[in-house]
Amino acid sequence: MKIGIIGPAQSGKTSIFKVLLQSPNITGDIGMFKFMDSRIKKLSDIFSSKKKVYPETAFLDISSSAGFTGKEYSKLHEIDLFICVANAFFSEDPKKDLEGYMMDIILADLEAIQNRINKIEKERMKIKTDIESEMKLLKKCQGSLENSKLLRNIGLTRDELKVFSGFSFISLRPIIVVINIEEGKQEDKIKAAEEYCASIGARCIRFFGKTELELLELNPEDQDQFSKEMGSGYNFRENMAKLISKELNLITFFTAGDKDTTGWHLESGLPVIEAAGKIHSDIKRGFIRAEVVNYEDFIKCAGNMQKVREAGLLKVEGKEYVVKDGDMLNIRFNI
Repeated sequence: MKIGIIGPAQSGKTSIFKVLLQSPNITGDIGMFKFMDSRIKKLSDIFSSKKKVYPETAFLDISSSAGFTGKEYSKLHEIDLFICVANAFFSEDPKKDLEGYMMDIILADLEAIQNRINKIEKERMKIKTDIESEMKLLKKCQGSLENSKLLRNIGLTRDELKVFSGFSFISLRPIIVVINIEEGKQEDKIKAAEEYCASIGARCIRFFGKTELELLELNPEDQDQFSKEMGSGYNFRENMAKLISKELNLITFFTAGDKDTTGWHLESGLPVIEAAGKIHSDIKRGFIRAEVVNYEDFIKCAGNMQKVREAGLLKVEGKEYVVKDGDMLNIRFNI
């Protein structure tokens, strides 16, 4: 899984890149983002784990000079989700700037679709496979883009999405807008930008760039204290992790013990046998059963497994059990 940070020059992309990767002196344009989850720390403390392991994904800082044309456009095919940075720090009209950038994305996708349509029409006699269904779908998407609609929001079916599996359409992927702002300024203009995001079906989050960079220079203890002073819910990295998980339809399940507490990502709706494979292929191959308790129930029982059992909250499930967000799994297997 790869996530790309996009946005115009001087919008704050590099600042977000540094904050998300927790590295004030990062060089290069790629790094690993840890999906911070306070539940992992809590479980680690309860089990006295020697190590905490967070889910990770690759983050790419995509140059604003690359644009959305030609070879640079095709390189975006491997990106699963885009974070688009809107500059409300210096801009007098962040909504207008964001509209312009989104239009660049729509025009890039429209050009790619038109090129594909032209190619099919030119080579129609040479193509032996049935291309009528693809042409119909391309025309449908062309019309939507011409009406300034992102492809992700036009209700494409799974079969239709399969047709586009080899294409790089940017607006077909989830886009999270990060509004880079200075605290206490331009509130009316920021709200206008947020309302625009809602109108195009894009989630957005505020980013206090200057404050976050200053926070990055502090040691972990001071960072925790600062977050507490800012009030509950103020944690840009964890809130961003939650947004990404929602957009990519991911849940987090846990394994915990004295050696380590680990958070694992799994696509929502998948059975526990697939979760076993995430941990290790041998565990999936030798799966017998899964002992399951949800994190919330575990905490309600004061993190005491004996109390969990007495309350009847520890379930024994077979391989078809659908894993839920926050499930703690202990998988029995034999190979």
